[in-house]
Amino acid sequence: MPALPALPAIFARLHQLLLPRSLVGRVFALFALSMLIFVGTGLGMFYRHQFLQHIEETQDAAATLVEVASQAVEDSAVIGDYDTVKRTLSTMIVQSPFKSATFIDLDGGVIRAQAPSDQARTPAPAWMTDLVAQALFDVNRVVSVGGKDYGVLRLSFDEEELAARLWSLLLQSAGLAAIALLVSLTLARVLLARWLENLGRLRFYGDEGAASAGLDAALSADAPLEIREAIQAVNRSAASMRDQYGQRIAALMSSLVQHKSALDQAAIVCEVDCEGRITAVNELFVHHTGYTREELIGAALARVGAPLAGSGRAWSPSSSVWIGEVAVPSRDGERQWRRTVVPIFDGAGQVEKYICIDFDITERKEFEDAIVHNAKRQGLVARLGRKALEAGPLQELFEMATQVACEGIGVGHAAVFGFDADLGMATLQAGAGFPPEAAGGRFAHVPGPASSERLARWGAGLLGAHAAGSSIEVFVVCHDRLYGALAVYAPAARTFQEDEDGFLNGLANILAAAIERADAKKRLTYLAQYDALTGLPNRHRLSSCLEEAIAASAAGDSCAGVMFIDLDRFKSVNDMMGHSVGDELLAQASRRLQDCVRTGDVVARLGGDEFAVVLPALGSADEAEAIARCIVEGLARPFMLQGQQIFVSASVGIAGYPHDGRDAATLLKSADTAMYSAKNSGRNSYRFFEAGMHANAAKRLQLESDLHLALERGEFELHYQPKLRLDSGAVSGFEALLRWRHPERGLVSPLDFISILEDTGMILPVGEWVIAEVCRQLRAWGQTLDHVPPVAINLSARQLAHAGLPDTVRAIVAAAGIDPRLLEFELTESMLMADPEAAVAILSNLKTQGMRLSVDDFGTGYSSLAYLKRFPLDALKIDRTFVRDLPADSDDAAITKAVISLAHSLNLKVVAEGVETIGHVRALEAYGCDEIQGYYISRPVPPAAAAALLRERVVLAA
Repeated sequence: MPALPALPAIFARLHQLLLPRSLVGRVFALFALSMLIFVGTGLGMFYRHQFLQHIEETQDAAATLVEVASQAVEDSAVIGDYDTVKRTLSTMIVQSPFKSATFIDLDGGVIRAQAPSDQARTPAPAWMTDLVAQALFDVNRVVSVGGKDYGVLRLSFDEEELAARLWSLLLQSAGLAAIALLVSLTLARVLLARWLENLGRLRFYGDEGAASAGLDAALSADAPLEIREAIQAVNRSAASMRDQYGQRIAALMSSLVQHKSALDQAAIVCEVDCEGRITAVNELFVHHTGYTREELIGAALARVGAPLAGSGRAWSPSSSVWIGEVAVPSRDGERQWRRTVVPIFDGAGQVEKYICIDFDITERKEFEDAIVHNAKRQGLVARLGRKALEAGPLQELFEMATQVACEGIGVGHAAVFGFDADLGMATLQAGAGFPPEAAGGRFAHVPGPASSERLARWGAGLLGAHAAGSSIEVFVVCHDRLYGALAVYAPAARTFQEDEDGFLNGLANILAAAIERADAKKRLTYLAQYDALTGLPNRHRLSSCLEEAIAASAAGDSCAGVMFIDLDRFKSVNDMMGHSVGDELLAQASRRLQDCVRTGDVVARLGGDEFAVVLPALGSADEAEAIARCIVEGLARPFMLQGQQIFVSASVGIAGYPHDGRDAATLLKSADTAMYSAKNSGRNSYRFFEAGMHANAAKRLQLESDLHLALERGEFELHYQPKLRLDSGAVSGFEALLRWRHPERGLVSPLDFISILEDTGMILPVGEWVIAEVCRQLRAWGQTLDHVPPVAINLSARQLAHAGLPDTVRAIVAAAGIDPRLLEFELTESMLMADPEAAVAILSNLKTQGMRLSVDDFGTGYSSLAYLKRFPLDALKIDRTFVRDLPADSDDAAITKAVISLAHSLNLKVVAEGVETIGHVRALEAYGCDEIQGYYISRPVPPAAAAALLRERVVLAA
């Protein structure tokens, strides 16, 4: 069912249809509507007044008649003359507003009289009859004489007669009003038409005089003043509009001329007729095509520009705008234009001519092609990069690199060469487009300025001049080492562009990174399984070899064994002569061990001064014993180190499969236990494992148990080693060192129990005791001495990792009541770099409390200078390994000077540890070191001896 139109739309349509078009019609319609409303309102008010007045008069007349009739009826009713009553009623009803009169006596008798009907009257509408009936009601009057009732007189109004009279009055007055309205409207129409017809004679006159004369001639004598003024106003407005439009047209023409000139300067423009032939060209068109104007005029536009591939159909005359890209032949070569052909229409809507506007986009297209090629090359580089990240075989990466190079440069041949500088040879490691037999080909090559020429000559000799007419090479450099080159060959003479060289360099960089990663992987694999100092397998590699030996033994009838070897007194040599001597001792010991074992046996270094030997395929225990004896005797011979003989010995523990353990871990543990048994038996011997050799483990457990009670029993004490200022020779501070005075073993070395404290976590309560004891001692010194220097405390890794350390220190210092600036905390590089962010937070908290902070054993660990700058440090302590060979060792001297310079540039104090000779002192003084510490000054001493040192103004003479 179609939807009905909306009421607003219907009203709008009616408004359009009924609204007069002319001004006269609209004015007349307004006047007529006003008159209709006026006349209608007046007639309505008149009719209402007449209606009410007529009803009122009728009611008054009826009341008079009722009074008269009721008197006559009463007189007749008393005497019972009902005929007289009837005649009275009949007489009364004539010419009255009643249609009937009725007398009803007390006995129920009825006397009725009807008014004669008037057939000639004009009947009124039913609605008017209803109005009259609603305004008039029947009249009832009781007939009584002397207080006695004789009956009821009832009179009924004739509503139709009354309504007919009112209707006749309405028709007569409406007719008269209609005639008057018609006459008024006719007169108004005539006058409006006459007055407003002067607007049709409105004309424009160029000047005031002509306008006045023309106005008088055009208007009739009775034209209203307003019409005259309106025409004059319109005339003035028209004159102003003429001037304004004239100025605008002139400005528009000037703008069009300027736009045409600008278009001629900025674009290549020509005019084309309806047949597609050029009729006019601007100077740029002539310049860019290279043809003369005479050659171009009359030529077909299609001849000056064919559509580019993929640009769509060629232009042909039509009524629509054509846009496309064309290739234009010119005397300087082909150019690419962006062309727009616009049709120009005449007044009849037909194409009159065409305007062709071109822009030279040759450079832009070349740039776009370059972007596409570059994007393609970047994609190839990314693809090779993804291949490199897979960390697959280098040979696959080299082959892919040659294929990518060919695809990116657009050639058919590429190669990756590897250089061997020692042999002066180059090897073809991968090639694309090369014959298969060329793979692995070698030729003489010495890296240098002529490298590119040699590679190009070799490629041309192998491929032929037709396939290798030109080439470009980029070199692959890994860790400042020239690894090889990536070369591509073009079949003809060609100048390679800078972007192509950059593309090949990108490939070479990826190859270099992959080669470096492969080398690093090999190096890490080696370091993960071999000891860097001795070149022997490490603990991890030893476990693998031992498991292989166990598996082979389980599969056959032979046995397998393992030896655990520890160098006796190695720590003493290392401490007294330095780490470099200790390292040389370990290297020589490893060579002697290898001389003692059989072919197929594996010698490994487990760490420190511990070695192990895997003995696969042992025939008997005697065979293992012979090897152990050889090792003990071989290591007992003197070692020549720094021009002097050094004597050490070895303790060897032996365990065999399967009776001493059925897996590698158990065998190693058994051999270790046997080794400790040999060491406890006087060293310089060997022992086979026995079940009762777990005493050493029990001893360690006992030592750990004693440590748990040592703090409670007060067995710990502190010794203090002084630090001296080199410029004054005065004590500048102390380092507090923990000692354990065992009730049975006496003074236990820190090397024997510090590691146990670390492993068990007891270092935290013991560390708190150390800080509290140092604070107590500082307070005691302050009560007896004039000057108390700061005391340094070594923090362990566990303490630094404890988040509550700053609060613990604050509470201890506050309880002791000392100046927090008298406390200094020493930390190692490795501890700081384990969690730099957390270390910065904890150290900053300690620094804000006033404590000093220093890095101990600087140079032996690893650290980031960026983090070193962030740590709130006060001093660096140079490790004894860099001091012990001063001033003879130039490397140690250079390192020491560099550390001192670095520290001073960061405003840090420098303290050198391990100062044991006057030569150390003089060298450090010359290098600008601030403070020194070592046995040359003093060994660690008890508090009383430390106080005695403080009383001496100068401990070290200048």
